[in-house]
Amino acid sequence: MKNKLYLFLCFSLLGTLTRAQTTQTEFGKNRVQYHQEFKEWSMYESRNFITYWYGEARYVGQAVVQIAEFDFNEIQGMLEHRINDKIEIIVYKDLTDLKQSNIGSEEAFENTGGQTKIVGNKMFVYFNGDHKDLRRQIREGIASVYLNAMLFGSNLQEIVQNAVMMNLPAWFKDGLVGFVGEKWNAGLDDQLRDILLSGKYKDFDDIAEDYPKLAGHALWYFISENYGISTVSNLLYLTRINRSLDSGFLYVLGSSYPHVLESWEAFFKKRYEAEVANMREPEGLVKVKNKRNVPLTQLKISPDGTKIAYVANEIGRYKVWIQDVQTGERELVFKNGFRNAIQATDYNYPLLAWNPGGFQLAVIYEERDKIQFLTYDLQTRDKKIEPVPNQFQRWYSAEYINATDLVVSAAVRGQSDLFLYFTLNRQSRRLTNDFWDDLDASFVRVHGQRGILFASNRLDSLNQKMRLDTILPIANYDIFYLNLDDPDAEELVRVTHTPDVDERAPVGLDEKWFAFATNESGVYNRKTGYLEDYIHHFENVITFEDGTEMRLPADSVIAEVLDSAAYTQIKTIVRDTIYKTRAIHHFNSNFDRGLLSQSAALSTRRLATAFRRNGTIQFFVADPDPAAVVEPAYTAFRQQKIEDLTTTETPAPETEVPAQPAPEKPKENYSFQSGFEEPEPDTAKVDVDNYLFQSEFDETEIPLTQTEVTPETDEPNLTIQQQLTWRPEYANNANNKKVHDFRPGRITPYRLKFRTDYVTTQLDNSILFDGLSNYGGVPNDFGYPPAGILFKTNFKDLFEDYEFEAGIRVPTSFNGAEYFVVYKDKKNRFDKQIAFYRRRLRFSNQLLNPLPPTQMRPPTPATDRLEEEIVLGQYQLRYPIDVFRSFRGTTTLRFDNSRQLATDDFAVGQGQRKLQHLGFRLEYVFDNTVDVALNIKNGTRYKVYAEFLKSFDLSFTDGIDLNKGHMFVMGLDARHYQRFWKHSILAIRVAGSSSFGTEKVLYMVGGTDNWLFPKMNTDIPRPDPGNGEFVYQSVATNARGFDMNIRNGNSFALTNIEIRMPIFRYLFRQTQSAFLRNFQLVGFFDAATAWQGLSPFDDESPLNTFVNSNNAVTVRVNFFRDPVVFGYGGGVRTVLFGYFVRLDYARGIETRTLQSPKIHFSIGLDF
Repeated sequence: MKNKLYLFLCFSLLGTLTRAQTTQTEFGKNRVQYHQEFKEWSMYESRNFITYWYGEARYVGQAVVQIAEFDFNEIQGMLEHRINDKIEIIVYKDLTDLKQSNIGSEEAFENTGGQTKIVGNKMFVYFNGDHKDLRRQIREGIASVYLNAMLFGSNLQEIVQNAVMMNLPAWFKDGLVGFVGEKWNAGLDDQLRDILLSGKYKDFDDIAEDYPKLAGHALWYFISENYGISTVSNLLYLTRINRSLDSGFLYVLGSSYPHVLESWEAFFKKRYEAEVANMREPEGLVKVKNKRNVPLTQLKISPDGTKIAYVANEIGRYKVWIQDVQTGERELVFKNGFRNAIQATDYNYPLLAWNPGGFQLAVIYEERDKIQFLTYDLQTRDKKIEPVPNQFQRWYSAEYINATDLVVSAAVRGQSDLFLYFTLNRQSRRLTNDFWDDLDASFVRVHGQRGILFASNRLDSLNQKMRLDTILPIANYDIFYLNLDDPDAEELVRVTHTPDVDERAPVGLDEKWFAFATNESGVYNRKTGYLEDYIHHFENVITFEDGTEMRLPADSVIAEVLDSAAYTQIKTIVRDTIYKTRAIHHFNSNFDRGLLSQSAALSTRRLATAFRRNGTIQFFVADPDPAAVVEPAYTAFRQQKIEDLTTTETPAPETEVPAQPAPEKPKENYSFQSGFEEPEPDTAKVDVDNYLFQSEFDETEIPLTQTEVTPETDEPNLTIQQQLTWRPEYANNANNKKVHDFRPGRITPYRLKFRTDYVTTQLDNSILFDGLSNYGGVPNDFGYPPAGILFKTNFKDLFEDYEFEAGIRVPTSFNGAEYFVVYKDKKNRFDKQIAFYRRRLRFSNQLLNPLPPTQMRPPTPATDRLEEEIVLGQYQLRYPIDVFRSFRGTTTLRFDNSRQLATDDFAVGQGQRKLQHLGFRLEYVFDNTVDVALNIKNGTRYKVYAEFLKSFDLSFTDGIDLNKGHMFVMGLDARHYQRFWKHSILAIRVAGSSSFGTEKVLYMVGGTDNWLFPKMNTDIPRPDPGNGEFVYQSVATNARGFDMNIRNGNSFALTNIEIRMPIFRYLFRQTQSAFLRNFQLVGFFDAATAWQGLSPFDDESPLNTFVNSNNAVTVRVNFFRDPVVFGYGGGVRTVLFGYFVRLDYARGIETRTLQSPKIHFSIGLDF
C-alpha cells in the first residue's frame, strides 16, 4: 500500500498544473469539408515565414507573404524577442473555409492530465475583402507566436513555465496581441467610450471580464502613451521572470498594479466625459425587440422609408426581420443557421437588399459554402431561392440598381472587386479588376446618370486591370465614384483623399446629394456632398493635312515636340477644354457614438442609421438636411493624432475645393510599380492626371515643371481645380520599409510533414474503448480499471488531416499493461478512424470452472492466477452533418481470452475461456457544449446508439463457426448544462442502455466515474457466469452513496443532477492559485436502477428472488427490494498536484432506508 501511495504522489507531480478528464462516453464536435480544394496545397518560403495556401487563395497568399515580411521586423523590435524557427502561416480564402479546417479538432481521448504541449508556431488567417483586416490578423498571429515562445519557452521548460500563462489574466495576452495587431483607432476608442459611459462596469476588472481583448488593448495603449513603448517589452519580460504581474508593474512602471488600473480608468473617463459634453445623440430612435441583446446587422430601409429590414444574429443562428418604422410591428422573413459558440461568427451574411419597387427583399446567404439568393415577396409571402454562380467566393455588399440587376462587391480569385449581377440569367459583368479592395458599393444617380459610390484603399483613381506587385493595399479607405453610363472610362472620380482617415458606407440620398461615414473627427460621423463638373485643364488639338489629330498639353511648345517636316503639315490648332467631375462635401453630424452603418430611401431622402449605445445596437430613422453644415467635436485621441502627424510630416489637406480657386495647371506626381525602358514620345491623347506605377527605385521621380497658360477665350462659369502638390506617403514606404519581392518560381507543392503535438505522462484510470470487460473470465470483485501510469503521444501533419496516436498504460500494481494505436483520416467529408487495442492483466482468483463437491483439490501452497487478454480492432466512419451533429458507424473485431495460469498441477488442466465477436455500431451524436471554465460547461450534448454483436469461433484447424450467440445493444446518454448566477451551472444527465439476445451485457450500478478506490457490493446477487448468458460486464455511474453492483442486470437507467459553484470566483476576481481558482462546491442527486427482463418492477426479478438447493430440496424465497436507488449529498472539486480531483460525501436510499454515509474520492472531470 505504501508503494502504491508513493507512486501516486510521484506521478501526480509529473502532471503539475494539468488536468484529467473522464472518457466514459465520447461525444465531440466536427469539422465539415464542403469542397475538394483542400486536396492541393502550395507553399512559399520567405526569410521569416513559410506560407501555405490552396486553389484560388493564391493571390491572398501572396499578399500574406508580403505583409508578414513587411511588418515582421517592427513586431520583433516591439517585443524585443527573437525565435529561431520560421513562423508557418496557413491562408484561407474566407472565414467559411477556415471553419472547415481540421486544425484544432478534439482528441480521441480527452484525458489531458500531465500533458506537455509542444507549442507550435502555426497561425491562421483568412480574407474578408479587406487587406487592412488581413494585416491585423497577420500581426496578431505573429504576436501570438512570439508571446507563446516568450511565456511558454522551449519544450524542456514548459512543465515549469506552464504556470505563467495559466495564472495571467486573459486581458494580458489578448490585449497585448491586439495592441501589436493594430494601433489604437477611432473604432476601438468608440467601443471603450460606450462601455465606460454606460455605467454597467465599475472598474477595469469588470470590463476585462467581458471584454478582455479591448480592455487589455486599452491598458497597453495607456502604458505605452504614458510610460513609453519600451515599457511594454520590459513589463512582459519581468512578468515572465518573476511570474508575477504585480511585481512586473511595480518594477517597470514604478506603480502598483491596482494604482495603474485606477489611473487608467480616471484617464479615459475624464477624456470621454469631456468629449460627449460637446456631442449630440442621434435622433429618431426606432425601438427593436432584442431582450437577449443579440447583435443586429445589415440595417436597410425600404425605398418609401416606411420599413426597415435587419438581421439578428445570435452566434450563427440568424433571423431576418422587416419592421414598420411607425407602429413597430415586425415580420419574420427568414431564419437559418445554428448557434455556434466555438467558432467565429460570420456577421457578413446574410446580406439584404430592397428591390426599388419596395415589395421585394433580397436575402443573400451562404449554406454549405454555397451562396444562395433568396427573394421574398412582401405581398404574397412567397420565397424564391436560386444559387449564385460558383465563380464568386463571397459577396460583401449588394444593392439593386433597377428591378432586376444589382451592384455587388464580391471576391473572385482572392480579389474584392465590383460587379453587376443580373438576376434574370444569373450572369455578371466585372466593373473593377485590380488588387485594391472595393467595398460598400452603393447605387446613386447624379445629373441623370447612373453611378456607384464605393469605398476603396486604392492610391490612384485609375480603373485598370492590375495585379499585386510591390505596393500593398493596406492604406485607409477613401470614397470613389464610378459612372455606369460610361463603362469605357479608365478613371474614377475621387470623392475623398484623406490618407490618415477612413471613409466608409456611402449612400445616395437623392439625385444630387450623397452621404458617407468618416472618422476624421475621431468618431464616425456623417458627411454629405454632391458632384459637380469643373475645368480640369486645357489641351491643344492639332489637326494635320492628312486628317490625323494629335493632342498636347496647352503649355507645351509645339516646335520642340514635332520635327520640321511634321510641323509644316499642321492644318489647325484648337484649344480644347477638358472637364472632369469632383466632389464637394461637408460634415453633417456631431454624434456622440460612432456611426456603424447607414441606409437611405432614395425617394424620400430618409436615412436609417445604426449605433452602439450602452452595449446595444440601436436603430434610428431621420430626415437630415444634407445641405446643413455641422461642425463636429474632435476627440482627444484624434487631436493627439493630428498633432503627431503635424510634427512628423506635412498634414494632408482635404479634397474640398474653395469656391473660386485661382486657375493653375496641375503638377504631375509619378510613382512606378514595375521596371520599364525609356518610352518613346506618345503622339496619342495625353492624360495629365497622376499616374501610379508599382516598382522600387533608389530615387524619387521628380515631376517636370509646367508653365501656366491663361485661357484666351471666355469660359463657362466653372472653376478650375488647383491640383494638390502634397503627395501622400504610401503605406508600404512608411519608415522606409521594403516590400518583399514575391517570386512565383519559389512556389512549391506541399508535401506531408508530421510532428509531435503532445507527450503525456499521467496517472489514469479511465475506461478506454467503451469499457466492456469479460464477465465470465475475471475476478468477481473486478469492475473498474485500476489506477495506472499512462504514456501517450501523437503525430499530426501540418493541417491535422492525418493523425497517429499511441499509448501504453501500466497499472500501479504492475500486473499487466494496455496498448493502443489510433489512426485518423479527416481529409475528406467522411472521417475515418482505425484503432488497435490490446490489454493483458493478471489476477489472483478462484478457478474458472468450480469443481464438483465430490472432487477435492489437493492441498497446495500455490496461489491460483488468472490472465485476461483482450485484442480489439476498430474501423469507424463518421459523416458530419455540421459542426455539432454527426452519424458514426463503427465495425469492431474483438478477441477475449481468459485462462488459468499453471501455478500447480491441478490448474494446468483447467483450460481457457475464449470469446470472439464481430460488432456493428451506429450512433447519432450532438454536441454544442462550450467549456467556459474547468468542469464548467454550457450547452447540450447527447448520443443515441444501437449495436449488434455476433459471436463466432475461428480456428486454424476447424475454420470459422458462426453458429454462436448474438447480442443487440441500444442506449442513450444525454446531458445539459445550464448557467446561472454568472459562474455556476446546473448539470443534468440522463442515461440508459439495454442489451438483449442470446448473449447480454451485465450492467452494475453504483459508485462514480474514475473512482480511485472502488468497492464491490457482494450482497446483491449476480448471474452465474457459467451459464453463458452474460458475456460482458460494464459499470453504470453515477450512483453515489453506494458501492458498485447495488443493482445489476441487462438494462440500466439513471439520472444525475448537479449544481457546480466555483465559490472563489465570486469572492476574488483573480487569483494565481489553481487550487482556489478551480475550487467548486457541488450538490448532487442521483437516481439509478438496473434490472433483468422487461421491467425493473417484475416480481420474478432475480433481485427479489433467492434460490438455495441441494440434491433433495430446492428453496426459493421471494422478498421485496425497491429497484430504484437514490443518492444525494455534496462534494468539493479542485486542482490538486495538477489533477482535477473530486471528493463526494453521499447518503444512499435503498428500499426507503437511509444508508450509512460514503466517501467517494475520484480523479477527472464530472460528466
